[in-house]
Amino acid sequence: MNIMENLQYAVIGKFSCGCPELDELRRIIPKQCNIKGACQIGLLRHRHVLMRFELFEDFVNMMSKPSYYITDNAGLYYLMRPLIYDEKFRVDEETSQAMAWISFHDLWSTFFGREAIFSLASAVGKPIQLDTTTINKTRPSCASVKVQLDLLGDLPKFVELEIENEEKTSSRVEKVKVVYDMLPKYCKRCKLQGHNEEECRILHPELRKQEHNANMELKDKELSKPSRFLKKQWNLPTKDSSETLIRRLLLRAWN
Repeated sequence: MNIMENLQYAVIGKFSCGCPELDELRRIIPKQCNIKGACQIGLLRHRHVLMRFELFEDFVNMMSKPSYYITDNAGLYYLMRPLIYDEKFRVDEETSQAMAWISFHDLWSTFFGREAIFSLASAVGKPIQLDTTTINKTRPSCASVKVQLDLLGDLPKFVELEIENEEKTSSRVEKVKVVYDMLPKYCKRCKLQGHNEEECRILHPELRKQEHNANMELKDKELSKPSRFLKKQWNLPTKDSSETLIRRLLLRAWN
């Protein structure tokens, strides 16, 4: 169905707080996100735009960054996060589909071909592309591949590789460890990407207070430090307290 509706390379752009006008988005997103092929952009829901890419390369590149700062003509910045299009899209929920790099460590160089690595990666999700070092075989100790996967799925820690011995007409099974590189987090409570249940402020309200206290402590430490700007401009000694610096500054301004 997605192929019939030209949605196989579709991405949802979710703006955190406001967004430029649709006509302006159609002009600036392809330029600022380095889109090479045709791109259709339309308003999907409030703060959500649907981007349909003609090229698979543009689809992959758009999903390669967790967020973008879109700048309008007035110089205002708008934070946009790309999400893989899901036919079950809802405004209050984010899809659990995401892209991530996975690595197969200690994989024999014999199996560094695209077909072999994609076959292993299919046990985790949909293989998208190999990284440059794997293609050029410049890092024979590790093979990396980008996959589209379900963050709520049962992600395996090992995949099985069946190795056939043509001379003895037999085979053996080797376990290959899967390493997930920078796997996005997903909260089942909030239905949002970016954090999990352990970091959820709704499930753990005490986290808000802890973060607030940490921010206040950091702010107090910054205020207690002598200003580098003042020391540089007025040649004030570094050992003086902030109160002494302010008094000396006022005296010099008065004189």
